[in-house]
Amino acid sequence: MAATAFGGAYLAIYLGHHNVAMAVSGLVIMLAYAAVLVFGSRRSEAVALLRGESGDERRRSIEQRAAALTMYVLALVLVGGSLIALIRGKDTATWTTLCAVLGGTYLLSTIVLTRRG
Repeated sequence: MAATAFGGAYLAIYLGHHNVAMAVSGLVIMLAYAAVLVFGSRRSEAVALLRGESGDERRRSIEQRAAALTMYVLALVLVGGSLIALIRGKDTATWTTLCAVLGGTYLLSTIVLTRRG
């Protein structure tokens, strides 16, 4: 499961930086998240979707709408952050790069998905 892999990555990275508290807490948080997904997916449809159990058409539709809403909110936050940084006279390189990645991914995925059917 990805959560346990990320927990192991947190452990290794923070141990490499000699920060044992963050290493252990990162691992524990990710293992707790994995446990919530495993045990909670039996009782909650939302948790089952977070775990990746999207077997039927209704669940796939929910995932698509959630992904679209997430993209819209992320676009708003990134463009807003870029504008705020620009107004304040701060460096906008990070915001601009993230906006470019978001926009480029959206454009490319639109092109690919329209050609696939």
